[in-house]
Amino acid sequence: MRKTNRNSFRFQVFCSVVLFSLALMPLRSQGTSGGAPEASEPASVRAGGLSFRFPSPSGELVETGPDYRVLLEPFAPNTNRLVAAFVVPDDFASVRSGKSKSMTEYALIEIARQAEFADVTPEIFKQVADGMASSFGVNFETAMKEQEEEINRRLKALNSSAAAVSADKPVYLGALFSKADACGFGATMAVSSSGTTVTMAMGLSVIRVQNRVFFAYLYKRYEDESTLLWIRKASEQWADSILSANKQ
Repeated sequence: MRKTNRNSFRFQVFCSVVLFSLALMPLRSQGTSGGAPEASEPASVRAGGLSFRFPSPSGELVETGPDYRVLLEPFAPNTNRLVAAFVVPDDFASVRSGKSKSMTEYALIEIARQAEFADVTPEIFKQVADGMASSFGVNFETAMKEQEEEINRRLKALNSSAAAVSADKPVYLGALFSKADACGFGATMAVSSSGTTVTMAMGLSVIRVQNRVFFAYLYKRYEDESTLLWIRKASEQWADSILSANKQ
């Protein structure tokens, strides 16, 4: 893999992590009808010319399916492609109808567009993981501020009356876990809009599956220290379940 692709992997986190603030914003109604998605088998998706299966990260979340997944595409930056999205059914019903309700828990699977078809060897993945481990915390706050303009531009494109969003007090939680084909990092961020501030906790897992690299984001509204413990445990368990579901 070319060096540029390794760097692309390394900095996907900085393009994606801040977009969890969109969870505070109602998406524009798409005129859909029917109930929320129901629990099902792991999501079967195509990416990088291959087929993958992505199980839910928790019993509370269900995958939206291809028909409704498009509603959550704005949660991923332009540099990434959303391949699976997991939501609480009641929250998703509100999002689909265009009602203003923040999501308390959700998860996204993304892949870097620039490197979607690149074969990632164990050696290259180690370089990616090592690079993120050394740069994530150092660049986290700066990257968050740089992304605010993009966030607000995309919000206005979705809804011209959307209030501006600001992200403050980012806290890097460090590495959550590290293994041969997966590594995880954590962070929290206070997100404000229209006089309301919500703190979200995030677990980012970078996972090598069938020589492709995916970014698995798990978000939960911060309540207390137990939220951080949950993010750490759930992120690693989710990464393990994804690897297990895609064993060759």
